[in-house]
Amino acid sequence: MSGAAEGGVRAGVDIGGTGIRVVILEDRREIAAVTLPTSSFERFERHQRSMALARHIRALVPNDKTLMSLGIGASGPVDTVAGVIENPSTLPTFSAFPLVAQLSTHLQVPVRIDNDAVTAALGEFHLGAGIDSRRMLAVTLGTGVGVALLIGGQPLRTANGAHPEGGHIPVGHSDTPCYCGVSGCWETLASRTWLQTELARLAPGIAYEQHDLGFYRDLCQNDPRVARLFQQYGHQVGRGLGALMSLYGPDLTVLSGSAAQLFPLYEDAVQASLVRSKGFELSTRIVMSALGDGAGAIGAALLF
Repeated sequence: MSGAAEGGVRAGVDIGGTGIRVVILEDRREIAAVTLPTSSFERFERHQRSMALARHIRALVPNDKTLMSLGIGASGPVDTVAGVIENPSTLPTFSAFPLVAQLSTHLQVPVRIDNDAVTAALGEFHLGAGIDSRRMLAVTLGTGVGVALLIGGQPLRTANGAHPEGGHIPVGHSDTPCYCGVSGCWETLASRTWLQTELARLAPGIAYEQHDLGFYRDLCQNDPRVARLFQQYGHQVGRGLGALMSLYGPDLTVLSGSAAQLFPLYEDAVQASLVRSKGFELSTRIVMSALGDGAGAIGAALLF
């Protein structure tokens, strides 16, 4: 990661299944940002989508500034060498074409891409809740479940240099296999998607995204079924966290994503799932994201 030249700014883009966050950083400070619906790009032909995204990025750069680089975080799998998103299951709009090469051509700047869990972790490590962590586990509970481990600020990779998909580990029983091929996959049980679907069954008239923590706290107090649902969700989140904490031994776990905003409603269930016998104790220090929904895009800008 290097500093931008005088008058230069860096762009970061976080491409998710629901929304795309674009930020402009100057000296590690956000000076402009916009969030776009991912679905808004579906009206373009595949070869035109990168050009449409480039226009949005250019529009955010102040007239007196020069764009120096672009970093991208995307829900994986992501081929960071080829610069291609390989996620037709949850990100079909931007999958299976050379996004990095096309954006570099359109913007005339160097472009890098990584898994969105990695970029969110980098954002928190450098500018958010993970500053000074030596071994930081970052977990995003959103449309899916994203996981990244930073060791001294560097992401853990597999033997072939790929990002390990820690959100896709078996943690329970399910009749419906995940698109990754695993039945009882953590993502199918711990994502916001699962929670939102189950809440809709109990309270079909409530729009999940339109209400805050206070609303759901009151709902839990007035409806024991909803309270039990959040406890179940907490145990499911805790099952995966416990496995990752056992393997990775983080000194800090940072939770982010839209479901993490409701963490106080299921925190007790998560912590109960992390209890171990003497000699097998886990480091269970869990904090909320300091950067919120902006972490992925900010971290993407910091890829340079």
